[in-house]
Parts: sequence; C-alpha cells; structure tokens
Amino acid sequence: MAAVINSVLEAHLFQVIGSTPASIVESIKKVDIRAKPQMGAMVFTVCVFAAAVNKPTLETFLAKPELASIRPLINAALSIQGRSNMTALTLLGHCLMTTKFANDVTFVQEFRKKMGQDHLWAGNLESGSLSEKQKGILKEKKRVTSEVAARALGSGFIKWVGLVSEHFTEEEARFWGQSTVVTGGVSTEESVATAATVPALLSTSTASRRMTPPFGPDAVVFDIPGKESVLIPANVLDYRRNMLKQSDASIIDSINRRGLTGFIDSTKQLMERDPDGSKTRAASIVG
Repeated sequence: MAAVINSVLEAHLFQVIGSTPASIVESIKKVDIRAKPQMGAMVFTVCVFAAAVNKPTLETFLAKPELASIRPLINAALSIQGRSNMTALTLLGHCLMTTKFANDVTFVQEFRKKMGQDHLWAGNLESGSLSEKQKGILKEKKRVTSEVAARALGSGFIKWVGLVSEHFTEEEARFWGQSTVVTGGVSTEESVATAATVPALLSTSTASRRMTPPFGPDAVVFDIPGKESVLIPANVLDYRRNMLKQSDASIIDSINRRGLTGFIDSTKQLMERDPDGSKTRAASIVG
C-alpha cells in the first residue's frame, strides 16, 4: 500500500522538499517557450549561473539588459511572490549540467572543475573546491532528487525549447507528458526550432551544430550567406524552386522576412491551394 500512497503524493513532494524536476516541468509547460531556442538558451544561461552562485548574485545577473526579454518568463514560471525561485532555478541548472549540450559551455566546464565532477549526481563532491556549506546544500539537493528525473528534465528541456534537434526518448516523453511513437529507437516527437543567436555563456560552436529543425530524412540543408545553414523539407524547397521558379536569393529573402517556420508553413499552404504554382506565378505574389 505504501507504493499506492507514494504514487499519489509524488507530484506533491515539492510541498516538503521544494521544487522537484516534475514540478519544474509543469511550470515550464505553462509558458510559451516550446521550440524557441533563443529564449531557451537564455533560460539555460540563467539556470547554470544560478547553480553556481548565491541569490543576490543571481538577482544582479538577471538585471542585465541582455536578459530583459527573459525576465517575464522567469517571473511567470520560476518565481515565488515576484522573486526568483532560487531552488527551482538552481535545480534546473544542475539538471541541465547532466546533458551533452552542456559540455560545450565554458561556464559549465569551469563549474564542473570546482565541483570536482561533471554534475551533481556523478559523485560525492569530495574532490572539488566547494566550501563545506556549499557541499551541504548540494548534497541535500542530490538526496531528494533522483538522477533519472534530473536527466529527464535536463535533456527534455534542451529538446523542448529546440536547442538540439533530437527526438524525445521514451523516458523523456513520459516525464514531459508527451505522446510519442518509437520506431527503431527514434521517437516521432519533433521540435520545430529555428536557428537563433545564443547568449555569450553558451558556445557558438554548439549552436552552429545543433540549432536546426528536424524535418525528417528528406530535409535539405540550405545555406544562407552570413548566417547558419538551415534544414528545409525537400518538397518545400522543390516547390519554391521548380513550381514557383524562385531563385535561392528570393527564397532567402522570404526566410529572412517570415522566419524559417513561417516560410515553411506559408509554402505548405501555397502547395495545398496551388499545387502546380501557376496561380501564384500569374499573380506574382510569393510569400
């Protein structure tokens, strides 16, 4: 019977231990951040910073002008009575440090050295240079948070916001409450993230490798001079080039004006209304 009791109370553990990975997931899902990699990158930035500092230092950091766009989201999802929820932010930061994505972030690399381990669940914090007070706080956080949940939150967040173009695993999909179909180990849960600029705390090499949307095996790499390459569904690119007779320069202009997702969506709408492109060409109206 204890198992039954635990299953009912698990979602309410935050009442006695503060924020949990499950409660953070629910908070994140209530705000408009899915498939928004630039906002996701800034949340990542704030959280890994929070994991390494005290609350006054974090509040000063959050006041930086470049974080102005993310403050309303932090207030909506990760705050208590209008003040940053330090417990939630630091826990999310530690969970994000379990991801491969974090390996390329210099700030995380240095914090790992101070901890003496890659992330909170990788050891007993005995080989780093943390103070005894810091060790005590982190050991308690580790005690009440399972590594399985931490990894599901961290890796799921990276995919939820579109910082990587990988599918949800079954474990991540369950943890985030997403329906998913898995074939050959690859989930059909997809992100529609567009390329974005990452704050200085993240490495640009990570962004250039990973911040492109997954559109299946038929996706085509399309180069935009001076910017990151993007992935475009092959049928969308074929329609623009062969049905609408657009040059790559015109396609680039449309992407720049509409954004990648808007470009793809508008093209698909044209494909439905005007399959051979004749009406659009005749009207000389191409989005």
